[in-house]
Amino acid sequence: MNKKNESIDIEELSYEEAFDELIALVENLESDEHPLQETMKLFERGQELTKRCASLLDQAELKVRKLDGGNLVDMEEQ
Repeated sequence: MNKKNESIDIEELSYEEAFDELIALVENLESDEHPLQETMKLFERGQELTKRCASLLDQAELKVRKLDGGNLVDMEEQ
């Protein structure tokens, strides 16, 4: 992950952008050794990206439910 990504407001990212950055961040943490302080910053950014992705997925599900009239069936129930 580079400094450019750290300056981007997470709330402005699309799901795809947030997810791609999260994948890159995880790969970065897995492949390199970082000082503790930098690792903590990366971890915090990863937590925020995870929250953003979850929020966008929740919003998409709500929209689909509204469009479907609330008639969606959970996959496990089928």
